[in-house]
Amino acid sequence: MDSDEADSGTDSNPPIEGDSAALSQFIENMGLHFEEYGVPRIGGRILGLMLVSSRPVTPEEMSEVLQVSRSSVSTNLRTLLMTGLADRVSLPGERSDHYVFSDDAWEKSLEMRLEGILSLQEMAEDGLQGMEDDHPARKRMLEILAWSDMVRTSYEQLIHEWQAQRETLA
Repeated sequence: MDSDEADSGTDSNPPIEGDSAALSQFIENMGLHFEEYGVPRIGGRILGLMLVSSRPVTPEEMSEVLQVSRSSVSTNLRTLLMTGLADRVSLPGERSDHYVFSDDAWEKSLEMRLEGILSLQEMAEDGLQGMEDDHPARKRMLEILAWSDMVRTSYEQLIHEWQAQRETLA
C-alpha cells in the first residue's frame, strides 16, 4: 500500500461485494428496521452497511456508499458507539478510524429493549402510587405491571440464552 492510500484511510477493495442491488435493498431495510426502535434511519443504514461489509469501513466510505453527508455519518456513528451497536477499530498503517458491527450488538439490542420495558414498569409503579384503590385506571396500571414483568422476565431469559448460544458459536 502506498502512502496516499494510507493517508486517505480507504482500502482499494470496495467494502461490499456481491449483488449490489440486493445488498443495497438490505441496507435500506435495516434502516427501516432500526428506525422502528428509535435509531435514526441513517444509523440503521450504517449498521446494514457494516453487516454486509467484507471489512471494517471508514466514515468516508459510509458517506460515499450511502450517499449521505459526512456529518450525518459522524453524528450517527457516535450514537451507535454509545449504544454498543458499533465498534471503532484501528488498522495497521491507517490513520483513519474504521468501524464494524459490534460483536455484542444483538445482546445490546435486547438490553435496550429491556431498558424500555423497565422504564414503562417504573412509570406504571409511579402512576399506581398516585391512585386510590377504587380509581378507574388502577386496573390498567396493574395490567401494565403484570405485562411488563412478564416481558422483563422473557427478555432476561433471551439475553441469557443468547449469551449461551454465543459461547457455543465461539
